[in-house]
Amino acid sequence: MGTPPESSAPAGGGLADRVRAGDDPELRQLAAQGLLPLPPEELIPLQVELTRDAEAAVAAAARSALAALEPGVAAGFVARHAGPDELAFFAAESSQSGVIEAVLRRRDTPHRLLRDLAPRLSPELQEVLVRRQDALVEEPTIADALETNPQLAPDVRRRLGEYRRHLLRGAGGRLDEARRDEPAPVPRYLPPLPGAPDEPDDDEVAAALAAAAAVPGGSGETDPVTGLTDTQIRSLPLPVRLRLARGAPRPLRAILIRDPSPLVAKTVLTDNTFTEQEIEQIASIRSLHEEVLAEIAHRRDWVSTYRVLYALVRNPRTPLAIGVRLVSRLSVRDLRLVSLDRNVSDAVRSTARRLYRIKRA
Repeated sequence: MGTPPESSAPAGGGLADRVRAGDDPELRQLAAQGLLPLPPEELIPLQVELTRDAEAAVAAAARSALAALEPGVAAGFVARHAGPDELAFFAAESSQSGVIEAVLRRRDTPHRLLRDLAPRLSPELQEVLVRRQDALVEEPTIADALETNPQLAPDVRRRLGEYRRHLLRGAGGRLDEARRDEPAPVPRYLPPLPGAPDEPDDDEVAAALAAAAAVPGGSGETDPVTGLTDTQIRSLPLPVRLRLARGAPRPLRAILIRDPSPLVAKTVLTDNTFTEQEIEQIASIRSLHEEVLAEIAHRRDWVSTYRVLYALVRNPRTPLAIGVRLVSRLSVRDLRLVSLDRNVSDAVRSTARRLYRIKRA
C-alpha cells in the first residue's frame, strides 16, 4: 500500500535540507538536475539556490535544468510560489513570454525588476507592463525604461504619454536624475493606491460629485449610487473617474466602461470582479474603445469562455488582428454566421468563410 501524500511533505522538506547542508555531492547534483522527488514549489527554489553554488558543475546543471523547464510549469510556479530570489532569477534568465508575463503580473514584483525588464519586452508584454498603473505611478523610472525599448509599440507610447499628462510625477512624468532625491512635485490627484496621500479623498470626491450634479445631465442612464447621469459622470475630473472605477458597483461599471478615456474603461476591467455574462455583454458593446476590447482579448480566463470569444469576433470595434486570430476558434455553425455578417470587417468575414469551407469538408 502506497504512502499517503500527507506523509511525503516532511520527507521532501528533509531532502531539501540535506541538499542545503552540502554533505552529499551526489544529492546536490541530482537536485541541480531537477531529479529529486520534490514538488515544483520546493524543487525550483532549491535549483535557483544551486545556480549560485560554489561548484561550477552544480551551478551549470541547475541553470541548464531551469532553462529546460516546461514553460507552463515555470509560469505557474512564478505566478503562485516564487519568492524574491526566484522572481529575480526568472526575470533575468527566462526567455519564455509566459514566464515573463507572470513576473510582470505579480503585484509584489520589485520595481527594479520591472525597470530592468522594460527595455527588452516584446510588444505583447509591453501591454502587460503598461497596465501596471500602480507600479508606473509609484516608480516613474519604469516608464522611462520602457520608452528606451527599441520595439516600443505605438499604442504603448501613446498610453505612456497619457499617463505622464495625468498621473506621473513631475513635468512630463520624468524625474531629473540630478534631483532624484528631492521631493518631486505631484499633481493634486493620483490614482487611488493604498496609502497614497494625494489621491482624491472622500471630501474631494464629494465636492466633484456635487459640482457634476449641478451640470444638466440630459436623459442618459442614472447611477443609483452617485445619483448622476452618464453625462454628468463623464464630466468629472479624470482622477475622480479613475477612483470611482475601482471597486465600482455594476450600474456604475456599465457607465464607466464606456468612458471616453480608455484609461478609465480599462481600470474598470482590471480593478473589478465580473461574471462571465457581464464580460460577454461588455464585449458586445459596439461603442467601446478598441483598447478596452483588446484588454478583454488579452485575458485568457475571459477569452476562454466561448460566448465572450464569439462576442469579440462579432464586434466590429475589435482590433482587426485580434478578430482574425480569434475567428479560428469558432464552431462550424458560427463560422458560417460570421461569414455572412456584414457588420464585421472584410478580413474577419473572409477568414470565417475560408475556415467554414475547410471545417465543413
